[in-house]
Amino acid sequence: MIQLFIHASNFSYEVKEKAVEKAEEDYLPSLKKENALVVFTTVEKGDDEEIIRKAVENIKDIFSKVKASCVIIYPYAHLSNNLSSPDVAISSLKEIEKELKDSGIETYRAPFGWYKAFSISCYGHPLSELSRRITKSEEFSKSEELEICNKFGFPSSPKATFMKIATLEYLKKELSPSSIIISNDELKEKEGTMIIRYLKPSGRILPCINEDPKIEVIYFGEKQLDFPKEFKDSKNSLKIWESKDGKTTIWVGNLIYYILLQAKSMSTPYLPLWISPIHVRLLPVKKDFLEKTEEFANQLLSKGVRVEIDNKDDGLGNKIRRSGMDWIPYVAIVGEREIKTSTLTVRIRKKDEQKSLTIDELYTIIKDEDPLMLRQNTPVKMFD
Repeated sequence: MIQLFIHASNFSYEVKEKAVEKAEEDYLPSLKKENALVVFTTVEKGDDEEIIRKAVENIKDIFSKVKASCVIIYPYAHLSNNLSSPDVAISSLKEIEKELKDSGIETYRAPFGWYKAFSISCYGHPLSELSRRITKSEEFSKSEELEICNKFGFPSSPKATFMKIATLEYLKKELSPSSIIISNDELKEKEGTMIIRYLKPSGRILPCINEDPKIEVIYFGEKQLDFPKEFKDSKNSLKIWESKDGKTTIWVGNLIYYILLQAKSMSTPYLPLWISPIHVRLLPVKKDFLEKTEEFANQLLSKGVRVEIDNKDDGLGNKIRRSGMDWIPYVAIVGEREIKTSTLTVRIRKKDEQKSLTIDELYTIIKDEDPLMLRQNTPVKMFD
C-alpha cells in the first residue's frame, strides 16, 4: 500500500463517470472540506490486515501532528503498477475508514472506480506533503542500546555464533518439539513440530534485531514463554514471541537482544549461564603457572565446562578487569596456594562472592545452573 498525504486548507471532489466495471455503487458523490488531511491511497497486491493496521496507524500519527479537522480517504491507483483487485481495494479502503471512525476521527471516503474532479490547496508547512509505502517488513533504527550486541561481536563472531546456537537449543528444551525442521518455506505441519527459518532481512541491517540471516522459530502449538512478548529500546518496538492461530513464533535475535539488555541493566551485568560463551576464565598469577593452569583447564573441559585462560603476560589486576568487562561468570585465580592445594580461588560474578573450590565443586555449581552445558566454540588460550 502506498499513501500520499496532503494537509489541505481546502479540498473538494465531485464524481463524474464510472472508470471501472466494478466501481462502487453506494457512494458519497461530492464533498467539500477545510483543514483536511487528504490521504491518496493505492491498495496493492498482497495487502492484508497487517498492512491496513499500519496504514491506519500512519494516518492517526500524521493527523495528530498536523492538527487537521478531518481525514479524507481518496482512492488513487496512479502510485503503483502492482494494483490489487477492485474487490480487495474497496474492502481495504472501507476498513481503513471504519477504523478511523471508530477511533473518533471525522472521516470521509471518496468512491472507488469513478473518475472524479478534485480541487486541493496545500498548506505548505513541512508536514503538509508526505508519502509512505507500507510493507510487511519492519523498519528498525540504530539505537544506542544496540552497542551491547557489538560488545559480543554480532552478527558473526564466535561468541555471537555460540549465543545464537545456545538460544536455539534453549528453545528446543522449552518447546520440547516432536520434530525439528530447518526450512524457509511456509509449511503446514502437525502439532509439536518446530521449524527453524533463516530468512533474508529487509530494510536496514542491524546487529541482533535485523541480521543476515534473520533467525525465526515457528512451533506448531501455542506455548507461553518466560519472556515478555515485546519490549522497546529508545528507538524500536520489538516482538520476542507471539502465540496465535495454533502456532508460536519466536524472533531469536530479538530474544538475545532482550537478554543482553536485561543483563546490562543489572548493577553487575550477568548473563544466564546457558547463553554465556564462557563459564570460567582462569587467571594465572605468573607466567610460570601457565602449565598448571592448562591442567586445570583440561580437567574442566573434560567435564563439559566452557573455559579459557587469560595467558597474556600481564598483571593480575588487568586480567581481573578484562574478565569484568567481558562479563565472565566465574573467574578463577591460579597462584602458588591454588597449585599446592589443587583448588581454585573463584570469584562468582552473580553473587559477588569469592570461594575456594575444587574442580569437582566448581563443575557441580555450573552444571546445576546451566541446563544445556553446550561445548564451547573458542580456543582455550585467549592470546595464542
